Order: sequence, then C-alpha cells, then structure tokens
Amino acid sequence: MKLNQTIDAEQLAEWIDLYQDQLFRYAFFRIGSKEDAEDVVQDAFLKIAATTAHIANPRAYLFRTVGNGCVDVIRKKVKFSPIEERMTTPSPSDEREEQEEFERINRLLSNLPEQQSEVIRLHIHANLKFTEIAEMLEQPVTTIKSRFTSGIEKLRQKFIN
Repeated sequence: MKLNQTIDAEQLAEWIDLYQDQLFRYAFFRIGSKEDAEDVVQDAFLKIAATTAHIANPRAYLFRTVGNGCVDVIRKKVKFSPIEERMTTPSPSDEREEQEEFERINRLLSNLPEQQSEVIRLHIHANLKFTEIAEMLEQPVTTIKSRFTSGIEKLRQKFIN
C-alpha cells in the first residue's frame, strides 16, 4: 500500500504508537473479542493511511473509524454466526476474567440509551476528554457532558440505591 501525500510513514508510525493501545481497549470493550478488536484497529490504521483527505484530528478520525468497525463486527456476528460460535467456551483464567468484565460492563451499559453508553465507553475505556468526544461525534461539549452525567446517574440510581 502506498501512503498518501498527507500522511507519511513516520506520521502513521507515530499515530500507531500514540493511539493503538487506547483504540484496542475501546474496541475490545465494545466487541469482547481480542482478535476482532485487533482487526478493527488495524483496519482503522489502514484506512487512515489510504485516505487522500486532510485529517485535522487523527485521534477523532481513528476513534470514529474504530467505533464504526465495531458496529460492523457486532452486526455480522449477530446475523451470521452459528449459535455454537456465539456461545462462550471455557478459556484460560485471564481470558475468562476479561470476558466476565466485558459482559458485566456491557450488561450495565445496556441499561442506558446507546448515545449515553457510547460516551461513557469513550470517556472511561478510551480515556478521551469530553472535548475530543464532542469533536468525534460532532456534538456540543455540553451535550456530551450531559450524556455522560445522565448515564452515570442512571446507573447509580439503578444499581446502588
């Protein structure tokens, strides 16, 4: 693959060093599969390398691309995978703990509207600032903060009280 004129190999390598771990963590907690999360993140870097447009905020671009990739993976798994593949199989203890944490967090966040759960995931799992989330989702910062606060408050009311 040839990199475009806007993004050179050094710039791409720098972005990989800066964002790969955050993107992977975000994708893993959206999908629940290490392999799929790795694929989604790799695809995002391939897309940014292949784009000919100027990217003002590569971090926002990458997170949006990874988020969209996660949605695609989830749709494909739910629609087309046989039931045997969707059932959990016993795994080593580390993977089992990660899977249990993923399922627990997913259960909690499934009680919220998608817009609120997405902001919570981006802020907590991906360590994005509200301003970065707002830019990525093309929403005002106040809306993003409101979604986060409201979502956390709903979780507190439902599970702590």
